[in-house]
Amino acid sequence: MADALDDPLQRYQVMEPLGRGGSGTTFRGIDRATRREVAIKVLSLRSVGGDWKRFDLFEREVAVLGALSHPGIPHYIDSYSSEATGDYFLVMELVDGTPLSQRMREHQRLAPAALRDLVDQALEILDYLHTLSPPVIHRDIKPANLVIDAQGRLHLVDFGGVRRAMQAGGSTTMIGTFGYMAPEQLHGESGPSTDLYALGATIVALHTGVEADQLPHDGLNIDLAALDVPEALAEALKRMLEPDPKQRVRSVAEVRQVLGAAAFGSGGAGATGSAGGSGGSQLGRADRSGRGHAASEPRSSNLPAARPEVAPLVELDGIRTLARVPAPLSILVWFFTALGAGGLTVFQVLLMPLLFHLARHFGRKEPVAKRAELETNLARAKRTVIDARRSLAYVAGQTHPLRDGDEDDEAKER
Repeated sequence: MADALDDPLQRYQVMEPLGRGGSGTTFRGIDRATRREVAIKVLSLRSVGGDWKRFDLFEREVAVLGALSHPGIPHYIDSYSSEATGDYFLVMELVDGTPLSQRMREHQRLAPAALRDLVDQALEILDYLHTLSPPVIHRDIKPANLVIDAQGRLHLVDFGGVRRAMQAGGSTTMIGTFGYMAPEQLHGESGPSTDLYALGATIVALHTGVEADQLPHDGLNIDLAALDVPEALAEALKRMLEPDPKQRVRSVAEVRQVLGAAAFGSGGAGATGSAGGSGGSQLGRADRSGRGHAASEPRSSNLPAARPEVAPLVELDGIRTLARVPAPLSILVWFFTALGAGGLTVFQVLLMPLLFHLARHFGRKEPVAKRAELETNLARAKRTVIDARRSLAYVAGQTHPLRDGDEDDEAKER
């Protein structure tokens, strides 16, 4: 039985679906080795068709989630694939709670104190993500991706649209949900302020019980004056929901500064039970029909730590200098780099898993130290293939004769 559980396809049992997104379908699952429930996101290559960007997003979610460690973000557990079916799997901590979108469907309006508590907890999570180096941008904050557990703690889920922001500027990829995403995301642009815009739109939607794309607008602005938002949140929401990113708050610190003087009732902001405060969670109290909870302590986790970053076998950044070759040579560069990127994609998806499986099969009787060295070498080989594919795709995007000047989204995240 122990040997069977060494195979992740046997270890993790996929159960009923929990939700579907652009980068895969998430299922409830069981880790047979620990007997714990987990969340398993599955991407089937049969559903990708020719849209390899979906595979890139899934792969990126695995890499980013594996490097994150925050109590408000699902912990990475494992990732694996099935050569027989062409399915890719991401195993995460299962957040047992209620999506805020369900409260909207049930017409549960949040009181001002609960809204403030939600803002405080969300800002804590975004502060962690946005102060990483490079910053991590979620790009799809909305009620469906915010989950409240039984203790009233907020969790941000579904990192299928995540990106690492390295520089400002446009890209060729649009990620987000209409109504919740900032206007510049229509052009593929994103940064910390786009997450803050989405959080502001989420708060207004939860206050009104109406999805953000159905809220009244005054030009490009959500008409906050017509929605009677809580006075203590009004100025912060106005600054978060500025359509012009140059006028919008750009960081969690700016939002907190605007909220600094906010107070609810006679107790002030500190009495709202914000994340980490002594008053417990207003969201938790609302969820438990008036029964209060003491402030919850940070979660302890016996889940595996984030995987260390494995360096590629060779440095490949020099390939990207080919993007600067002049015309008409750029057309030849585009043709061969596009061909190479496509070939490496096929190799990574179809052939590399088979080769890795054979390497592990023939090395299964080696000592533990040898098997660990093999895994390190395989990880480096995979990293090299991925870096080469992304570099070639970047050059092909930069030299495409019909798209000259566009910037590839992956280039910004490296």
